Amino acid sequence: MSFAEAKQPDGAERPSPTILSLGDHQKSEQHSRLTSMAKQFEKRDRLFLGIGVQSAIKGFFGGNALLSIAILLLICVFLGKEAFLFFPDHHKGLELYRKSGQEYVDAMKRQVEGHAELNSLMAQAYFAEKADIAGREWGVVDAFGYLVDLAEDEGEDEIDAWADAREELEDVAEDDAAALAEAKKVEAEARAAWQVKLGEILEEADRAEADRYGRLGEGGWAGLRESMAEWDPVEEEPPAFVVQAEKDLQAKMGRFEEARDAFAAAVGPLNGLKETLRGKAMVVKEEAEADLTAVARKKALEAGAAVSTNPEDRQRRLDEAAAIVIRKEFPFAERTKVFYESKPEHAKLAAEYLEALKAAMDLMPKAPGSKEAEARLTQIRSELPDVLRDFSRSSVVVQEWRHDKPYGWWRSISAFFFGKEWVTNSSWHDFFGLLPLFTGSLLISVIALMVAVPFAVCAAIYVNQLARRWEQTIIKPSIEFVQAIPSVVLGFFGIMVLGTFLRELSQVEALSWVPGFPMAERLNILNAGLLLGLMAVPTIFTLCEDALNNVPRAFGEASLALGASKLQTVWRVIAPAAASGILAAVLLGFGRVIGETMVVLLVAGNKIAIPDFSEGIGVITQPTHTMTGIIAQETGEVDKGSLHWRALFMVGLILFIISLFLNWLAQRVMHRFRIA
Repeated sequence: MSFAEAKQPDGAERPSPTILSLGDHQKSEQHSRLTSMAKQFEKRDRLFLGIGVQSAIKGFFGGNALLSIAILLLICVFLGKEAFLFFPDHHKGLELYRKSGQEYVDAMKRQVEGHAELNSLMAQAYFAEKADIAGREWGVVDAFGYLVDLAEDEGEDEIDAWADAREELEDVAEDDAAALAEAKKVEAEARAAWQVKLGEILEEADRAEADRYGRLGEGGWAGLRESMAEWDPVEEEPPAFVVQAEKDLQAKMGRFEEARDAFAAAVGPLNGLKETLRGKAMVVKEEAEADLTAVARKKALEAGAAVSTNPEDRQRRLDEAAAIVIRKEFPFAERTKVFYESKPEHAKLAAEYLEALKAAMDLMPKAPGSKEAEARLTQIRSELPDVLRDFSRSSVVVQEWRHDKPYGWWRSISAFFFGKEWVTNSSWHDFFGLLPLFTGSLLISVIALMVAVPFAVCAAIYVNQLARRWEQTIIKPSIEFVQAIPSVVLGFFGIMVLGTFLRELSQVEALSWVPGFPMAERLNILNAGLLLGLMAVPTIFTLCEDALNNVPRAFGEASLALGASKLQTVWRVIAPAAASGILAAVLLGFGRVIGETMVVLLVAGNKIAIPDFSEGIGVITQPTHTMTGIIAQETGEVDKGSLHWRALFMVGLILFIISLFLNWLAQRVMHRFRIA
């Protein structure tokens, strides 16, 4: 059939039967070859107990994934159970704290402690003034005391012999010339022996030990040694040189010393009342706690008596059980009457304290001769309004306190989350305040990120985009090797090397302008932050490099094709495109450092207190404690199921929530800003 005959009546072309059959044949052969190849590469799934290998592998990995989820849920349940049981027990403890009168006493305690802080500054000002304007006189008096102790220790026999000879001389009758002459001779020999011994003692005396602070000078030390010949160890009368030094010291420091003594004594009566009521509050608390356990103790004694085979022991147990009084309610109103009765006395003593404090402030020198003393007195005057304001608030708490006032649940919860004290195993009352621990963890983590992020991100960009092959083979393994160093080894390094180095560096005079220098402690926030920053570098580095690898190559190639340099391409195209992954790496690094335990436990200083932020940046040189550190330090020392035990679980739950939140946030960032 010709081509024309193959046309359709309407003019459409119709495929040739020969061509159609040829196409079907080729498709059939191709299908046969594919089927044959599929059969060749097909792996037969061998069955064992009706389960195939591939099915078993699939089930293994799927089961482990489910097991991980189940373990995570069990951790949440376990932590949550122990943690949330903390709040009911904590609330009961705070209610007892109020009903027993401890809250009443602690309000007075805060008043006394506020004054103690000012008194410490006053003492510092006094001794700074004493050292600067009366240092020589002070040095003479102190060095004389050192020489007296040394002489009485090494020349004890000579002093005793001279004392005995003088006593015998006094006892001899004046009309007995022979005996009197003999007694005078013995006394002269004893005095001469003492002078020889004193000379030996003065030759061996260590001036560095006598004058530790270098106040004497050459003239002072020489004059003191010469004057020691006038010292009478029997009558214990100092030489004229020392007497004059004491007079000069009193003349220079008399008014300041009077102000210091008045300042210290101002709070004495109020502190005495506080101590008296403190003992009474402890008795009430112990009785109330015993009353709460009375039923359990009575049943235990009766059960012990029932199984006892010794008649005397059985009777003793029964007598003890009978002596236990079961009360429906503890008589707090009767037992706390003493606190209500003391309110007028407290008001009187508080008013007297304010008057005494004002009088002491008036005695303070207006223009001391020492710059350090002037700085401390200025600090006292600046802090005094805050102290007086807190004093007034505490006075209001004392006067308004009632044992039967309800203790709200919100206050109980906020006392944990915003409490500034973590005091455990106290004979008075245990306080569980999270704020100092959270503050310490946060400060250390921030310093660690400030150190780790620049190094890790820049290193990842350089290794991934700019480094040569041989540089990559050196830099990348070296950074990742840090992860293999045990944290306890890094902690030991921080104690012995880094902490010592930082402290010695802070003593350099040229660096005294640096905030926090010189450092008082080598174990502090800065030390821990630097070590955690080192530990976080590998984590952030690896994740940042993965983020850079996920940027399509076409982005960089297009930038280079448009004429941009390699550095411009990296900073303006590659890095911005990987920004979400880099941010996620930083968040995961934050989760890494805030959950670290061993390093912060070893080098952070373990001081449970909110750092003094008035020092500005210098706050990083102060010691602190962390949430992870407190768990590691105290878990092994507490009784299971106790309030302290559950408080630690609550801290652990908060850490768990923080870690989950940071991981969730990192995932959200990556999904939200990922490149399509």
